Amino acid sequence: MEEDKIIDKEVPKEDLKDKTIYNYVDDNRGINTKSKIVYKNKDLFTTLPFYQDRKTNEIKQKYSFGKISFEGLKGKFPSGFIKNPKAGYGVTSQLKPLMKFISKKFQIDEVLISKTKKTQLDGKDLTINFKELESIRKFNSALQKLCREKNNVFINNSFVTTFPKEFSKIKEKYQKGTVYRILSKYDNVEKALSSDDKSILLKLFENMSIKSKDFFEKQELATTKEKIEEKIIEDVLSDFKRLLGLKKVSEEKWQEFFKSNAWIFTQLFAYPTVLFKDKAYVGGKSIQNKEGKIVDFLYTNKLTQNSALIEIKKHTTKLLNDKPYRGSDVYNMHKELSGAINQVLDQKDTYAKKFDSIKGENAIQSFNPKCIVLIGRLDSLDTKQHKAFELLRSSFKDIEIMTFDELFARIQLVLSIFKREDKNEPKK
Repeated sequence: MEEDKIIDKEVPKEDLKDKTIYNYVDDNRGINTKSKIVYKNKDLFTTLPFYQDRKTNEIKQKYSFGKISFEGLKGKFPSGFIKNPKAGYGVTSQLKPLMKFISKKFQIDEVLISKTKKTQLDGKDLTINFKELESIRKFNSALQKLCREKNNVFINNSFVTTFPKEFSKIKEKYQKGTVYRILSKYDNVEKALSSDDKSILLKLFENMSIKSKDFFEKQELATTKEKIEEKIIEDVLSDFKRLLGLKKVSEEKWQEFFKSNAWIFTQLFAYPTVLFKDKAYVGGKSIQNKEGKIVDFLYTNKLTQNSALIEIKKHTTKLLNDKPYRGSDVYNMHKELSGAINQVLDQKDTYAKKFDSIKGENAIQSFNPKCIVLIGRLDSLDTKQHKAFELLRSSFKDIEIMTFDELFARIQLVLSIFKREDKNEPKK
């Protein structure tokens, strides 16, 4: 009696102590070949990818290497691999470029996909870490989808001119992961963005916030905003520190820095303020249009619209005379400091007297404006000079004297608050 034929089935060929070896059998197609090995005492199985030559019906291995093994995957095939022995195992189109690359670049016998081992070449065996494999697969999958979309759009739009009634011009649909692929591919993207790049990104974020209020969770938006603000403060502090370390920095250079980072001076007030004008005219011109008074920065209270005048000097400007005026701890203020004080008080006086004529249509008020002079460095003083300087500046009623290093310390404090909040964030 003729034995029953086996049609399209994977059957145990050898059942050993440590493993079971399977053959794929299809008597109708004339196939009987070793196809899979399953190990009993460890999370490991091996496939032997094959195909049948259509001309000769000969069974051949699919790739230049004969085995693909899987470790730590609980006996399951990862995405991108053919699970059906009838198809001869191997990989789907998502991983074909990888197999071609390996066949071309490596002379090996086996590829091991491992969840526990790092990617490495050990003699005739190539190990590929599972996470790295997934990264390759997802990239190829997205790329294939993108190519299909581009082809469809191109073909459709090619017929628009010839058949305008039957076809309408279409745009490509965005494929998930495109932004990630672009931004992760290049280094220092943020430094190379053009104005058009920035415009389209801003438009994208505006659309997401308007059309999809739940696109980002509120906590995600808040955290992102804090991270951005933290990065801005870090960058500003870096520039600030660099300028403080220079021996020669002009007043104009400092004015440019504070104009670009106008938020810094808001840390000097106990109420919300905004920069109204830099290099602001506060009156004082003669009939010959000369001798006008210009203050470096004019700020306003966001609630009351009251004014605040800020005069900037240099970080290297001396605060006190080198030698004591009397005894060992009584010092006169340096002429540069006294000059700066008189300058801003004169600006305040002129501003108050000429306010009605220079105000125009601006929403601003002048109720005994606050005056601030930014000058010198506190760390340039010794202990005795510190005392003299504190006594001196605390005696002024209508003016506040702030040093550059004190302002720097205030910005550091703001950054430390962000850092502290980061540490207190609950781990997800």
